[in-house]
Amino acid sequence: MKLLKSLIAIALFMAINTISAQSVTEKWKQLGTFHELLSKTFKPSEDGDFAPIKLFSQDLVTKVVALDVNTMPQDLKSARLEDLLVILKKQTNVLNELVKVKAPNAEIMRTFENVHDIYNRVVYVCEPQKK
Repeated sequence: MKLLKSLIAIALFMAINTISAQSVTEKWKQLGTFHELLSKTFKPSEDGDFAPIKLFSQDLVTKVVALDVNTMPQDLKSARLEDLLVILKKQTNVLNELVKVKAPNAEIMRTFENVHDIYNRVVYVCEPQKK
């Protein structure tokens, strides 16, 4: 029963985050575009399929470059968000470099998970009550 309650709590948390991510990514189209590609590559990687990450790592770099103060909606701007974007860009570039040098899949996955976690922090900071 405790496990069931935990699973329900996790599912609820994920649903709330998905709703928040959808509204932020709808508001900031470039973030939505980055998220679409990130999702397309993340789901297969969870099953051990690294081909999408390797295929789209350069595209992720291109999409993350578009995330800057000039493209973000005015009401989302904050110093914290700008700092996170710098980290997201750096880690996305690290991921791309790992793919280019054919690093081990485990190393690519660790970095990719880091990129995904930073993206989630970006979305979290974009929520009005989180600033």
